[in-house]
Amino acid sequence: MFRKYSSTDPHGASILRKGILTNSQVTTEMDSVKHSSGFVALGTAGVAVLGHVVSINTNKGLSPITSGAAGAEIGSYTGTFTATSDNQTVAGVYALIDVSQSSLYSAELSATIATTTGSNLAGYRMDLTDEDTLDESSAVTTTAQYANVEVDRNDATRMVVNIFESEVFNT
Repeated sequence: MFRKYSSTDPHGASILRKGILTNSQVTTEMDSVKHSSGFVALGTAGVAVLGHVVSINTNKGLSPITSGAAGAEIGSYTGTFTATSDNQTVAGVYALIDVSQSSLYSAELSATIATTTGSNLAGYRMDLTDEDTLDESSAVTTTAQYANVEVDRNDATRMVVNIFESEVFNT
């Protein structure tokens, strides 16, 4: 799972974009996401990163009152939402996404940090394993989705990173 850590921008402001969630998708706040056919899909390895989900909202701009899962009780929404099979055309539940490359995230790794040379070093880069985990074995000095900044000072099992391959800024 990703956690917001800080920002390299002295003002700390995120750059937010709105995007409708892909049908039948389970999305959690802070997930890494991309565009797929014009809709927001969960991030995967090998493609540019759109950003990270900051909040999930109904088509009326409100926070959902249920998790979206079949039979979910009112009040069950806790940051994870299951979109309906017709979300793209009917329900219109959307995510607010932080697309800034200045935003820093504390990232969970797929294996113990420093197992692969560079996974714990600034200047290295890593790709996603899935929407909420970085592939520790993908650490390279060339190109990847996220740039390493430093080991998280609050949790030495995690790496602080920022978006390197951005869908928005074409980098």
